[in-house]
Amino acid sequence: MHEGAIAQSVVEVLRDIKDQNGLLSITSATLKIGAISGVVVDALLFAFEAIQKEEDFIKDTKLNIIYVNVKARCSICGKTFEFDNTDDLVMICPDCQMPLAIINGKELEIVDVEGQ
Repeated sequence: MHEGAIAQSVVEVLRDIKDQNGLLSITSATLKIGAISGVVVDALLFAFEAIQKEEDFIKDTKLNIIYVNVKARCSICGKTFEFDNTDDLVMICPDCQMPLAIINGKELEIVDVEGQ
């Protein structure tokens, strides 16, 4: 379960942000997670909640998730396609039958942090 390691890394980044900004605690953090990032969101939230019990500075942190659908662009005709469901993900352009390049959907990043 790599979500535990990801949650630990998120906590380490939040600790660095807290220390660099002279904060006492982190009140909220927002993560952007792509549909094909390989992250199981429920498992990540579970792991984060387990770590919260051990770390006072994130005890009351609200972890927000922005889910990013897959977006791909045709390498030949330049058309872009968005996939709401990864089951629908086809990496061939439906118009010209050439390969698609993924431009969104692999994200795993902290995009906002608030503290006091």
